[in-house]
Amino acid sequence: MPRSRGTRAEHLRPAVMGYDDLPDIQPVGAGDWIRWCNFSYPGWGKTSAWGTAAQAGNRTLIIRSSLDVMPSRIMNSGAQQFVADNWERMYHILDYLRMANHGYIWVFWDNVSIHQDVLLDDVWEGTVAANPRRAYILGENGQPTGPNLNPTSGLDRGEYGRNMERIQQWLRHMVGCNSFHFGIGAHPLEGQHPTNDEGGSLLRPYVQGKMMTEKLCGYCNIVTFMELMEGQDDKQNEIQWRRLHFRESSRYYAKDLYDAFPKGYMDIVSDTPVVPNMVAAIERARGRGLGTQTTSRRGRRRN
Repeated sequence: MPRSRGTRAEHLRPAVMGYDDLPDIQPVGAGDWIRWCNFSYPGWGKTSAWGTAAQAGNRTLIIRSSLDVMPSRIMNSGAQQFVADNWERMYHILDYLRMANHGYIWVFWDNVSIHQDVLLDDVWEGTVAANPRRAYILGENGQPTGPNLNPTSGLDRGEYGRNMERIQQWLRHMVGCNSFHFGIGAHPLEGQHPTNDEGGSLLRPYVQGKMMTEKLCGYCNIVTFMELMEGQDDKQNEIQWRRLHFRESSRYYAKDLYDAFPKGYMDIVSDTPVVPNMVAAIERARGRGLGTQTTSRRGRRRN
């Protein structure tokens, strides 16, 4: 039997095992792209806060229905909008953001609590087109003679379920783009805590349907409750400001997976650059930058 020419030390040295590399395996983290749900009552400043992203020079798109109104404070911000009153338009903007070299750094959906009803109308329109008797009483010639007001008419579980399915699918695909920061606006509704089973109710984002709020919050790495505050300044004058809560309380739900706001909130006055300040705080907490560049999925790169 031939003898090995290696030394005894080489034979005793433990083998070093090599591993195959896969470029997509990366260190864990809360994500390079912010997924932010901001919920508050109408008129409390959600849309105005988003306008600060555009004011800071970030290419910004707001997706909304024709029922959502834009405050004057955002008109000269430089933000752009896309109005979608049906699911065809919603899928159109989704495909554009997934496939085109659009350059948007921030995309906001303003807002799910109102837009879901507009999209439900679109689902209902398709149902009536396929089955007119759901909405109308038909004459012998098959033409409507009046509205169908009996208990079997109107929206049913099927329409609500179809709308819910499309909303959660659209959200998943928007989040899955991973090529822009994505914000979602919502109104608050008192309900069960979306992530624990300890009981009790608190304010949380309002989305129709069982488990829809839980899924929405699960897709986000930041959920904030924006509150209108009142108090007095140094001269005892009555003043108002807004507070963005990043840490939940017994009254409202919130979360910050970046742990970027030790106080648990950020105060906002009329000239506060909300989005730039939030991004700066997150980057300090991460110790590195967030995503800054979007290109087509065919050859996406990041600065």
